[in-house]
Amino acid sequence: MATTTDLTRPTAITALLLSSLAAGVNLSLSTFLVPRLLESPTPTMLTQWARTYSRGAKTIPTTAAVAAAAYIWLGWKAGPGGGVRVLGLGVRELYYAAAALSVGMAPYTVLVMQGTNDELHRLEKVANAQKKAGVVGVAAAGDEVVVQEKSAKALVDWWGLLNLGRAGMLIGGVVCGLVATF
Repeated sequence: MATTTDLTRPTAITALLLSSLAAGVNLSLSTFLVPRLLESPTPTMLTQWARTYSRGAKTIPTTAAVAAAAYIWLGWKAGPGGGVRVLGLGVRELYYAAAALSVGMAPYTVLVMQGTNDELHRLEKVANAQKKAGVVGVAAAGDEVVVQEKSAKALVDWWGLLNLGRAGMLIGGVVCGLVATF
């Protein structure tokens, strides 16, 4: 039977893998996905953004939360004091910082990105309604469709920039976890 000490290294590796996975997936949304979305017609772009957001919202926070739970356990296990000191932080504090940065993406999303997310979801619903009504690409109200397309593209671009903040938090968590572990 494995002792608690035997579980420390596998838990650390699991936490690092999960937080690295969450960081990499999140970063790829801004660096790879958003530029491709901006090349698409607006209705397609909005649909693809909404689908990607839905899948990401179900997987990335869960992955980050499991990593954070592992970091918290590792911090508890490390105990006070001892170990490497980086910017005045010991191993325990580094693990706790890794946990906080990993789950910090949730409040960041609500506080910083929610307005942009809500507007993109609204525009996606409008685009779908127009598609069902057969008015896609028809300038029913003069320049309104053109303005909506420019606005939607600007919002997706802005979302990609804001998302870099979440990726940065996740990467910060990985770095704290790495320093604490090795």
